[in-house]
Amino acid sequence: MKRFKRWSLTAIAVLAFAVTALASEHPKIPLLDEQGNNVIEMAKQNGQKLVINGVTYYKGAPYSSEKTCGACHDVEAMTKAYHFQLGATEVSDDWGKNHPQYHDKYLTSPGQFGFW
Repeated sequence: MKRFKRWSLTAIAVLAFAVTALASEHPKIPLLDEQGNNVIEMAKQNGQKLVINGVTYYKGAPYSSEKTCGACHDVEAMTKAYHFQLGATEVSDDWGKNHPQYHDKYLTSPGQFGFW
């Protein structure tokens, strides 16, 4: 009986967390470059189109986290977070050349730098 109660409480806690996470989903916002232009719209108009495994990517100007997120969030604190640091220890000028499966010889790391 104790085991069932513990399992039930755990299941309820997980469900409550999931519902809270879904309810607090971030609203859609445009990704902006350093000048405040919408990078996705600009890339669709002026950028290069790349289709990989049926997914269409548009290559254009990098987005600015300061312009995109800075109106509502503390960007300096965010850039120290885990996801911003992905691949930071593997930065190399030859990284993209050594990993041709990513279809871009100019990539400098496996992180999210320059991609959206």
